Amino acid sequence: MTRNDRAPLDGAPRIHWKVHAFGSVGSTNDIARRLAHAGAPEGTVVLAERQRRGRGRRGSVWVSPPGGLWFSLVLRPHLAPERAAGLSVVAAIAVARAARGAAGVAARIKWPNDVLVSGRKLAGAMAERAGSGALVLGVGLNLNLGPEELPALEWYEATSLAREAGRRFMRAELLALIVREFEPRYFRFRSSDHHTLVEEWRELSLVVGEQVVVTREGREIQGTAHGLDDDGALVLRLHDGRQERVLPTGEVTLRVLAG
Repeated sequence: MTRNDRAPLDGAPRIHWKVHAFGSVGSTNDIARRLAHAGAPEGTVVLAERQRRGRGRRGSVWVSPPGGLWFSLVLRPHLAPERAAGLSVVAAIAVARAARGAAGVAARIKWPNDVLVSGRKLAGAMAERAGSGALVLGVGLNLNLGPEELPALEWYEATSLAREAGRRFMRAELLALIVREFEPRYFRFRSSDHHTLVEEWRELSLVVGEQVVVTREGREIQGTAHGLDDDGALVLRLHDGRQERVLPTGEVTLRVLAG
């Protein structure tokens, strides 16, 4: 998958995407980070059939057998680290849109980086700094995994796009679709046009208006998920009426409280 990075007639910016495909790797994020350190340009994509040490948030292992879509993007967004972390939210929007477009499933987002279908986890994204202004954005999508191949998760069940749609999908097709959904939102996130992204997240969100507990760096914050700030931070309305922002950085998790 390649695309010219010259601006088309409509003036919209474009990225030249170049895929490096592997069989079995430790982690696509690790390879992408090494490539970024070596000067790989924005738009470098690391794709693997299988990850032996795929990572999720909190250092958790992302089970990555053949049949999934496991890839990482090298980006050079020229943003402050705290703001760049919000790209995991942008990636979740892109994956949800791609899943809806390819399979007609009602994919939704659980802040900051999970994509769920009917309460079951379909995909996740994770942004990691790679030095010299680069950022690596890893995406894991359970694409064609059968029930016996899906991981056992702590808080909810896992699912795959094939399971939800009743048919299998081509990896290249889904990769291209996700990148196509991600690219314009990436440039929007980098610019001052944040309003449409925030509204899109609200439309797809599973948590807006819900009572939640957010744990960040060992600290628990309980309140109502009120909205999303333009840097990807979750805005909580606390019980005393104050609002608190929680950035999607570091060790952060969210749990929706039972009604």
